[in-house]
This record gives sequence, C-alpha cells and structure tokens, in this order.
Amino acid sequence: MHSPTPRVDRYVPFKQEGWGIALFVVLLAALCVATATYIHKKTYLHPTDTRFHAAYEDASSGSHE
Repeated sequence: MHSPTPRVDRYVPFKQEGWGIALFVVLLAALCVATATYIHKKTYLHPTDTRFHAAYEDASSGSHE
C-alpha cells in the first residue's frame, strides 16, 4: 500500500493582486445604480399624472373625446 505524502506547512504570503480592479468594478456598479436612480426620479411620470400625454395627443386641446 502506498503511504500518502506528508503535508508540509508552508507560509504563503497574502498578495493584493486584483483587489484594486475589483474595488473599481464595485464602485463603478454603484455609480451606475446611483445614476440610473437619479435619472429615473427626475424623468419618470406615472401614467395617471396630469402632465402625462400620449405622443399623438395635442397637449393644448382640452377635449378628451
């Protein structure tokens, strides 16, 4: 029977590889969410809003017929 190789404890130093790019991507995603939320809050009109009109409708005509 073959005996397993004994495990040798070795110190592996921590490396900072890639964390800067990962942080940049997370911050970029957060910025995109914030920008989309800001644009949505400034431009969204609820369909029952009195300022909401269909594209073909003339806003100056007061008639709904």
